[in-house]
Amino acid sequence: MNLSQVIVKPVLTEKSVQGSTVGKYSFVVHEDATKVDVKNAIQSAYGVKVAKINMLKGLPKFRWGRNRRPMQKRKATRRAIVTLKQGEKLDLTKLKPTK
Repeated sequence: MNLSQVIVKPVLTEKSVQGSTVGKYSFVVHEDATKVDVKNAIQSAYGVKVAKINMLKGLPKFRWGRNRRPMQKRKATRRAIVTLKQGEKLDLTKLKPTK
């Protein structure tokens, strides 16, 4: 998988921004991405060292529509919580220049 397609966007919620003070950052990633893909993409894009990655799968949310047919309200997502090594800091606004 191409490393530019692995990271979809960073997650900027109140809880995830609070975790960034301890060195944990959240990203929405491609649904076929593995931990190794995410680690390589973060290290190449931002130039930081990754210590650990936790992956979460968000299930889709349905509600019943007309004639009892399910209507999808929220799509399935996959998130990665990236823990950086001690002393590393990540600036989400600046990407490392590619070669």
